Amino acid sequence: MTLGQALGLVRERKEINRRRKIFLICGFQPLHLATLLQGHFALRFPDEGADIQTGLYGDLEGTLAIAADSEAEAAALVIEWSDLDPRLGLRSTGGWALSVQADILQSCRDRFARFLEGLELLAAKMPVALVLATLPMPLLGHTAGWQSSVNELELQKQAATFLADAAPIRGVSVAKSEPSRIDALMELKAGFPYTIGHASAVASLVVKLLFPPSPMKGLITDLDDTFWSGIVGEVGVRELSWSLAEHTQVHGLYQQMLRHLSEMGVLLAIASKNEPAVVEEALQRDDLLVPAKSFFPVCANWGSKSHSVAEILRAWNIGPDSVVFVDDSAMELDEVRTAFPAMKCLLFSPKQPAKTLELLEQLRDLFGKPTIQREDGLRQASIRASAAVREAGESASDEFVRGLQGRLAFDCRKDPSNKRLLELINKTNQFNLNGVRLSEGEWLKHLEDENGLVVGVSYEDKFGPLGTIGVLAGRRVNDQIEVTSWVLSCRAFSRKIEHHMLDRLFKKRCVTAVRLAYGRTDRNQPLQKYLASYGLDVDRDIEMLLSREQFQRHVEDLPHEVRLQDDV
Repeated sequence: MTLGQALGLVRERKEINRRRKIFLICGFQPLHLATLLQGHFALRFPDEGADIQTGLYGDLEGTLAIAADSEAEAAALVIEWSDLDPRLGLRSTGGWALSVQADILQSCRDRFARFLEGLELLAAKMPVALVLATLPMPLLGHTAGWQSSVNELELQKQAATFLADAAPIRGVSVAKSEPSRIDALMELKAGFPYTIGHASAVASLVVKLLFPPSPMKGLITDLDDTFWSGIVGEVGVRELSWSLAEHTQVHGLYQQMLRHLSEMGVLLAIASKNEPAVVEEALQRDDLLVPAKSFFPVCANWGSKSHSVAEILRAWNIGPDSVVFVDDSAMELDEVRTAFPAMKCLLFSPKQPAKTLELLEQLRDLFGKPTIQREDGLRQASIRASAAVREAGESASDEFVRGLQGRLAFDCRKDPSNKRLLELINKTNQFNLNGVRLSEGEWLKHLEDENGLVVGVSYEDKFGPLGTIGVLAGRRVNDQIEVTSWVLSCRAFSRKIEHHMLDRLFKKRCVTAVRLAYGRTDRNQPLQKYLASYGLDVDRDIEMLLSREQFQRHVEDLPHEVRLQDDV
């Protein structure tokens, strides 16, 4: 992004009312970095604007403290070498001669320790993107440029230790190192050390760290010449390969990535034009690098790939915009892309190892998530186990639901370390009150509200645990509760859990009504249908009022056992 493009985006959004406050903490003059940060934010959120607050030049430590007391909802902490010791910057004439290098290293060690303390205080209030040392290291040491000196390595060690200590702090996201780009002239004249291109790269990185896109949920893969080398119907099961010895290691790398994604909780399925029996036999090979049980469903037939993909989406009950399809055939990719324009369709290139590595890196970006939750490990098993429930769908009888032997656990603790609740709000589409996504900063502020409430619900039945699958958030106002967020995972549909969630509000909060901040979306038809069952008007985006009497007329004896982790 150029500076002119960023300025244009900022001007276009001056009148936008929904704005995010971001604190840019750096010791240099922010200049173009602040503008480019606004520009990249505008690309990420076309309907929102960003207001950037900055601190004092040369006082990063003081600015850290100011940011912690500010009203910002997110912060970017950018630390360069000169913030650790002014003698490491171009604008200082203090020097880095051998005689003072031991003192510089001690100064950096002390400053890192203080920055870590300030970072912990800041991250308790808002999410923080941490960017460290993107500029070249100062000319420490006595060696030639192609040989690392002891002092240079010691400074790198300090920086690595600082990042390793910072990364586990709740709310902190650490940027991967980017190529160094310094503008010596701007640094000396104005105190701004970045070239425009580098400033744009840093700004883009900060926006991704503070407001990461929702990770994809599922991957559908082809088999022949994609998952393995060879066409199983022609060469036979034993002649398929994916090893270095057979010069087909790219398929082995792809299998390793699929196993990694499966262990992260990504749904995996197969869409292959093949005989089902042959595919089943091939998937039983004990040298596969990803277990066959990781795939559900396996659609092997001679129909179109788009038909198999549609069958898989129905089984998963998720939208195509959350799914990646990988195939070695450009024609098959185009056929699926035509049927599902929102789906990400990626080409596997078995004859081009460099392209394979690019694909693996792309998959990491598409499915990467800041933390792995317990629910991620349950996802694949729960979809298999609850197939009968999904098939029963809305026609499931009360007797069938009771036969599930369901157990619900409600938790109202305002625990900022529980990332699962915000994750559900920001990725759930079908049973979603209004589709409003919250930043981590907005969520932390809600948790600090003494009148605010949060209800998380987890579920298990005879098929196994689903983990935390529902969230309701709002605040009490007199004898009513204003619900601003309410979501339920699609894995929990057809079990009457939504009835239980409202029931807990009415019973334990002793309120006369629940006020719902309802809004229609392209995907929340299940929520619309549920609210319409109470006679509420779902054709307009209006605040709805559901009284206790109205609820009780429609809901009688509820089917599941209920346990409270905290009083709702």
